[in-house]
Amino acid sequence: MPESSKSPPAASAPDHSPNHALKHAEDVATFRHDLRNALAPALLCADVLGTHTDPSVRQNARTIVTALENALKLLKKSTSSR
Repeated sequence: MPESSKSPPAASAPDHSPNHALKHAEDVATFRHDLRNALAPALLCADVLGTHTDPSVRQNARTIVTALENALKLLKKSTSSR
């Protein structure tokens, strides 16, 4: 049968088993950990820029730090609410 004439696979029922839930929780925890690790260098660089002599650079650094800290708070909040 030609590839284009194959019907799509039948949809299966969602897996609500304890093993599936555990795997999902582990995947979410890994994602959060990886995202925190990805944000850390940006926060470090923004902290360094916060010591710049140019006031506009310092202001932009504060804006970046605030945005990154808010993102990290959201991650922490979503972690603790589970």
